[in-house]
Amino acid sequence: MTAQLKFGISMLAVALMSTSAPIDMAEAQERPTTARERITNVQSRGLQVSRVRPANLAVATLVQPAPARPNRPRVMPIDWGQVREDLQRQNAQFLDNNFATAARLPQTFPRPSNNEAAEIARTRLPVLLPPNATLRLANAPRVFLFPQENFYTASINAPGILIEVFGTRLAHTEAPDPVTLRRLRAQGPDGYQITQTEYGVEVNFNRYGAAYSITIECEFPLANDRCSELEYGRQLVENIGIVAGSPGEGE
Repeated sequence: MTAQLKFGISMLAVALMSTSAPIDMAEAQERPTTARERITNVQSRGLQVSRVRPANLAVATLVQPAPARPNRPRVMPIDWGQVREDLQRQNAQFLDNNFATAARLPQTFPRPSNNEAAEIARTRLPVLLPPNATLRLANAPRVFLFPQENFYTASINAPGILIEVFGTRLAHTEAPDPVTLRRLRAQGPDGYQITQTEYGVEVNFNRYGAAYSITIECEFPLANDRCSELEYGRQLVENIGIVAGSPGEGE
């Protein structure tokens, strides 16, 4: 079953693979960075830095699996059996609706352009992204993906709007801050929690044993209904799909 799962996900992840420089793991441990910190020339894409705050994403520190200690993250188990079932259902749905071939499935989702995205093969949790049809961005967005073994951050940039998706399988025995606590407990009547923020919308949810969040921020949030209302955030989380991720040894 693991071999089938890896094969199925690899069809979707093939568009994410490219040659990349090694990631400085020491730097990642000393100073975790968000996707926004890695993105340059923000103003040239239509976003005013002074108007958009840093995304409210808590980036986890990369650690090796170890017995949990207070405030030390531990690696949570992933339900790869459910991932496999959902992936098969997702692929069949796209094939039926779009009359596509399996080789074209990756085009359904945003394609990252940064070299670091090639490291996606080592990510040991389901990498989820909203499909292009749900994003409904008029211009082709700039997409950046920063994967690690146990977490990832994706940034989708279009004029006037920034969407970030964060996923992690790391959990704390004691949540160190309110943001992490919300993610660990994210379970509303619809299976997620959605919140209006000063600059847009934040959605938190749990799936397959991992915690995820979607942050939507706008240059002019009051003038953009994707940030002033909750419906767009609901659509993103309800249509989010599996694009990559594979079990580690022994899973």
